[in-house]
Amino acid sequence: MQKYNDFREWIDENTTYTNSTKSNIVSRLKRADGILEISDDPIYLYKLSQKTEFLKLTVSVKSQVRRAVKLYFQYKGIEGV
Repeated sequence: MQKYNDFREWIDENTTYTNSTKSNIVSRLKRADGILEISDDPIYLYKLSQKTEFLKLTVSVKSQVRRAVKLYFQYKGIEGV
């Protein structure tokens, strides 16, 4: 849970998103984490995209999940995403 709080603080400090958008980003990151545990693996998004549960999401939600993961990797300083 702390990783989500820290990530939310980083979003607050480094973006100009509205509060509802910030909450949505954290929610989408949690969804990704529920499908495939978040890891610092540069091919995490590829692995996530192969999961059946991810494939069942709408195009819009898939896009939001990918964006949330990319922001999380930016927060973590992970290159190559």
